[in-house]
Amino acid sequence: MTISLICLPYAGGSAQVYKRWTNRLHPSVRLVPAELAGRGSRMGEPFYEDVADAVRDLLPLVLETALVSDSYALFGHSMGSLLGYELLHALREEGCPLPTAVFLSGRGAPHCELKEALRTHMLPDHEFLEEIKRFGGMPDELFQHRELLNMFMPILRADFKLVGEYEHRMRTPLPLRLFIMSGKDDVCVKGPLSEWERYATEGSELMLFEGGHFFLHEQERDVVAVINKMLTEAPAPI
Repeated sequence: MTISLICLPYAGGSAQVYKRWTNRLHPSVRLVPAELAGRGSRMGEPFYEDVADAVRDLLPLVLETALVSDSYALFGHSMGSLLGYELLHALREEGCPLPTAVFLSGRGAPHCELKEALRTHMLPDHEFLEEIKRFGGMPDELFQHRELLNMFMPILRADFKLVGEYEHRMRTPLPLRLFIMSGKDDVCVKGPLSEWERYATEGSELMLFEGGHFFLHEQERDVVAVINKMLTEAPAPI
């Protein structure tokens, strides 16, 4: 049996950030890295207006993947975690099959993240870049090449706008279990990660890794090993 793993990137990321996982995933797991509008192979397309716009764009990919797979799972990091959470609600509202497993990484529960207004995208360039550096994960060389920055900055601002203007509303808990991943030293996550419990009827399971906000790259081998274990040991869908 083959299971497809749909991966949603973080702010500024493209489908390329997950390509390295291909050689580490179990042979029965098929990587499906989502490409968001405005970057990578979709560079010429306009950025999303808001999270709802992104979800509408991503929904066909999820539905198509579900149709051609024995089962599928969802992974999202940081902004990708937020998109994944909203995708789950959209799938339920449409009466579509939900994933076998859901991994939400590098982000606190929605109500915790909203306690602090996120208007990073409105900062002047130099302050915006300092905030980006605080998250880590970006090579120093990027900040030293103005041409690269000029190409990359609109993507980052668009993504931070998406997250910063997100308005969460409480809904009925999702009928599944959430696997919550985080770096032990991640200072970007807001609130206790145990708060994710209230968002799923089967609760949540916290998985901590060494590292900061971008632990998924720092501890890539361990992260993928955990995903392999959860997916290959997961019960078959009814």
